[in-house]
Amino acid sequence: MMSKLLRARALLPWLVAMFACACNALAAEQVCKTTTLKNPALTLAEMYALADGHAKAWKSDAVPVGISTTSLGLLQPNGSSAAWHLLFYSEAAKSHVAIETYRGMLSCFADPGSAGRIPDLKPDFARDGARLYAIAKEHGAALLADGYGVMLGSAAAPGSRHATWNINYYKEGARDGGLLVLVDANTGTFEKAIK
Repeated sequence: MMSKLLRARALLPWLVAMFACACNALAAEQVCKTTTLKNPALTLAEMYALADGHAKAWKSDAVPVGISTTSLGLLQPNGSSAAWHLLFYSEAAKSHVAIETYRGMLSCFADPGSAGRIPDLKPDFARDGARLYAIAKEHGAALLADGYGVMLGSAAAPGSRHATWNINYYKEGARDGGLLVLVDANTGTFEKAIK
């Protein structure tokens, strides 16, 4: 009897955590039907066009907050990725929507609250993923030769909201590559490499 009580007590934190996760999942609003993509590895420009359409259908005032690849879909030389994660924010709704691709599936879920600092992205900001990969290769050729891949993410500088593409290098089971390459997200020009 006592061992059953101890086992039940040991499971309690796990059950509380699972309940909290389930409640958070229930709070998210699905804003587009989960669909299978014809092309499971979209380029940056294709992904942004698709996500922007879904975000504007969700809330017409939606603006991009974050655009990134994930470790499950590193940026490829042609500027594509199999796993994109984009966040848009609606000031009118005080909510954000995450639009993601993974394994050829697209999903969109909205949650209340901020999505973070909004970058100062111009309407024609740089979306040439192949060019960004070329910049990553130019500055991190040794890391790529050592088996690292390219991760891409947008960022907004504190204060100015200056928009950058942040290029990092990732390798499964290894520390990050120790190099961050910054590219102006509006012009697509190299800014600096930080080691």
